[in-house]
Amino acid sequence: MKKLEPVESFLISIKVYETIRDAIISGKFSPGTKLTVDDLSKELNVSRTPVKEALVRLEREGLVENIPRRGMYVAKISIEDALEIYELREVLEGFAVRKASENIDKESLKLLKEILSKGEKYIRDGNFKDYSNIDEQFHKILWNLSGNKRLFRILENIRSIIRLLMTSSVNIPGRASASLLEHRKILSAIEKNNPELAESYMKEHIKNVKEIVIKTYLEKRGG
Repeated sequence: MKKLEPVESFLISIKVYETIRDAIISGKFSPGTKLTVDDLSKELNVSRTPVKEALVRLEREGLVENIPRRGMYVAKISIEDALEIYELREVLEGFAVRKASENIDKESLKLLKEILSKGEKYIRDGNFKDYSNIDEQFHKILWNLSGNKRLFRILENIRSIIRLLMTSSVNIPGRASASLLEHRKILSAIEKNNPELAESYMKEHIKNVKEIVIKTYLEKRGG
């Protein structure tokens, strides 16, 4: 077998990680599904090494659970997990958008407006998968604009679970449009150089998403 160059090997590892992550987030691999290195390496036509690396990374992110003597499984996100994540998001993203408001420049403001315009088009087209990508991009730019590297790393560490929970909420009728309006309010406050209002709107946005996610979870559980 031809030995892979370091860059090629790295790109394969990234691709394998993203493919498995997307399969979990999209629901292709549902909670509780067993993930075996041999099966995944055959399905993705790659060696075992990048698959093992991907599963370890996904375990760190909370999407995969390693059960002793049983193996790797897609994690089951409990209602308690969801509540903890959204409580954390409310505090961290509220702070992030406050700092972002203080650091915003014309170029970043233009980019955020363009992102929301794309999001509006995706909603009109009923393309909620791409809207989810735009939603995530909007938040990540604000994390980065905060200028706080540690804050960015903390949010990046829980990004996969955030995305998983967001995917379940964005498909609820009317939620994507409401989310877009909330994003526009946040951006308007930033544009008006009002960090306190931007923080308040972001916290309100996270609370609204939390309520939808918890309500959907309880309905699925029948409680």
